[in-house]
Amino acid sequence: MANNIPFQPMGNCVAVTVTAAANTQSNVFSITATSPVNQYYLVNYDTQYAVYVWISNTNNFNVALPLTASNQVIPIPAYGAKVVTGPQCGPNSTVYARVIGDNSNATCFITPGEGF
Repeated sequence: MANNIPFQPMGNCVAVTVTAAANTQSNVFSITATSPVNQYYLVNYDTQYAVYVWISNTNNFNVALPLTASNQVIPIPAYGAKVVTGPQCGPNSTVYARVIGDNSNATCFITPGEGF
C-alpha cells in the first residue's frame, strides 16, 4: 500500500545490467523483500538513454520497447528515478523484473520497499 513517508527500503537492491539491444528481451531478475511490500524504487544510472522496466509476479513474460509494441513497461529517463507500485513481494513471495533499454550496458537499480 502506498504511504506518505519517504521511501524505506525493505529488501535488497538489485542491480540490473541492460544487456539486450533495442526490441529484444533481457534476462529475468528476481526481487524479494524482508516483509510484504508492493512498491519499488527504480533508478536508471545511464546518463544518456532511457530504460524500460516491467515487474510481474510471473517469470514468463516478454518485453519490447514501447515504440515498437504495445507493452506495460515503465519508462525511466536517463539518470532518472521513480517509485512505482507493482505486484506484492515478501520473504516468501518473489516478483520478477525485465529491463530493456535504448542502449545496451545501461544499469537499472530496483529496490523493494514502501513510501514515495
